[in-house]
Amino acid sequence: MTDESQFLLAVSGVLVALLALVGAALVARRRFLVVGVAGDSMVPSLAHGDRLLVRRTRRFRVGDIVVAHHQEGGRREAVAGSEASAWLVKRVAALPGDRVPPAVVAAVGGRAGQVPAGMAVLLGDHAESVDSRRFGFVPLRDIEGVMVRRLGATGA
Repeated sequence: MTDESQFLLAVSGVLVALLALVGAALVARRRFLVVGVAGDSMVPSLAHGDRLLVRRTRRFRVGDIVVAHHQEGGRREAVAGSEASAWLVKRVAALPGDRVPPAVVAAVGGRAGQVPAGMAVLLGDHAESVDSRRFGFVPLRDIEGVMVRRLGATGA
């Protein structure tokens, strides 16, 4: 084998490896999300400044910590200069067909029956959390994914 063919073989190997890395990064970006916790609504489980690895999925269970699009004002992006995030980090308290938790009944117009199809009840672990007790049901389509693990704190 000549030096030139060895060089071309090495370059093609590097290019294949580079393409594989780029492909893997794109797949990971579509499947996972890193979100920062803003506020104390999930204390004691999570604290302000914690970073979470979130798996994008449409499968949720009661008790899962999830990340959803913010429900107040249809906000989907962070507000400049605000500590508030475009994301809600909450725990799934009820799914379609489950009984509406008593603490949420007033926020859903006094309907004490079942959570309707396509909706969920999300509650923070802290009693003063802004969650379904304030804004009612959350559309399942607004839940982006489930927390896989805490990555650490941002130092905030």
